[in-house]
Parts: sequence; structure tokens; C-alpha cells
Amino acid sequence: MEKPVTGDTLLEESFRRAGGKRSYVQRLFARIARVYDLLNRLMSFGLDRRWRAFAARCLALGPGEIGLDLGAGTADLSIAVIQQAGPGARMIGMDITPEMLDLGRRKLARLGLQDQIELRVGDAEHIDLPDNSVDGCCSAFMMRNVTDLRQTLREMLRVVRPGGRMVCLEISHPPGKVLGALFHFYFYRIAPLFGAIIGKAAEEYRYLPRSLTHFPDAPTLKAIMEEIGWSAVHFHRLSGGIVAVHVATKPTPASQAGSETGASKVQPPSA
Repeated sequence: MEKPVTGDTLLEESFRRAGGKRSYVQRLFARIARVYDLLNRLMSFGLDRRWRAFAARCLALGPGEIGLDLGAGTADLSIAVIQQAGPGARMIGMDITPEMLDLGRRKLARLGLQDQIELRVGDAEHIDLPDNSVDGCCSAFMMRNVTDLRQTLREMLRVVRPGGRMVCLEISHPPGKVLGALFHFYFYRIAPLFGAIIGKAAEEYRYLPRSLTHFPDAPTLKAIMEEIGWSAVHFHRLSGGIVAVHVATKPTPASQAGSETGASKVQPPSA
């Protein structure tokens, strides 16, 4: 008896034809790069800017510190971090898609931030930086797209200095049946129409909701982060739980002895 053709089956076949998930994701974002920012604004009703601003406040990069933005794309999160950071702070933004980074560099030039934010091609699963070399690490809407989630979290832990912070902004599974059903209908049925009509990218925007299907919910992602070795892990649900911001700290010798850093005092936005 033949297996039924499902969304997962089609996605796996797309990965196979592209030579793996990494290659598929890279090509996908290369194709939608020119409309990525516009579609983000439209599909989130402008809330994505508030979500990134909140994530930047959670990272709280201090004066002279260096932050790392993985899956930096067009640099929106890096910009949000620098706009709230202390004097002399710098960001390194990495992404596997050069086309997204090219758009990000143009954005930085317009804002006069090219000296504070460096964008480079790089892989979140194999970060080309020394151990303990950055003061904080962040990502926005990247974790669903990696091939190996645990490897990515291990790499983030490796490059962040002891006592440094990691912040992850990601689409999540809203709690509650009613909101969950509404979100599912919008994310799986309506949002792809934006990609098809505005971006001429129907296939690409069908992938984005499918990428959430097997992604862990917020409590499970917290447990995975703790399993990897992050400490003081907690999360904030924003906009009814359609996104979650996870915040964690790399243990110091003192915290490993039993004195962990407490949870972030940053208050989430009202929507």
C-alpha cells in the first residue's frame, strides 16, 4: 500500500532535490530576499518590529561589548540591538544567504551603521568564531530553519563568554485551543497567500508554516536549551503566544557552583 502524500512528504522531497535542508533553505531565502522585509511587516501586521525590539532589550548589549546575530538576514535584529546598546557596542551578523546580507548592507549604509555592524556569510551550526569570543548571541526566526537544533545551541554556547546571554525570538505554538486554531488557520492558510500574491513565492511561503510543524513548543525548547548546558533559561510569550522569546545565560564557575543568574526583568510589550 502506498503512503499518502503529505506536506511533510513534499517537504522531504524538496530537501532531497535541493541536496539537503541547508541548501533548500539557502536557495529559498535567496529567492524571497527582495520581498522578505515587506512580507514580514504585512504578515505580522507590523508586530515583528516590536518583537525584535523586545529581544534586543533582553540581550542588553553593554558598552564596548560584541554581539552575534545568527541568521541575521537583512540585519533587522542587529540594528535593533545596536540602537539599544551601550556606546561602542558592535554586532557581527551571520547568514548562509548572501542575497539577504547584500540587502542588509545597503540598509546599514542608509542608516550609517556599517561601522557598528559587520555582516558575513556564516553557518549557525558551525560558527567561525573562537570559543568565548562574544558577549551575547541572538537570533530571530532562524531556529526553525537549521538542520540540527541542538548543534546550533551548542555552537552558540561555545562562542558566548561565561556570563553572556543568548536570546532566541521564534514563531511558537500558542497555548489554548481557540487562539491555537485561529493562528493555525492564519499561518497555514492566509500567510502563504501573501507570499504568492505579493512575492510571487507560493512554494517558499508554504515552507514557512511547515517548518513549524515539528519545531518544539516554548516549554520543550526551554528544556532542550537546559539540556545543552544553558542556565537561567526562561521565555516570554508575546502577542498571545504566537511568538516566544527565550533568554538564557552561559554558566560561570560561580553559577555552576549554585549561584545562577536570575531571570530577565525586561517587561514584554503589550501586544
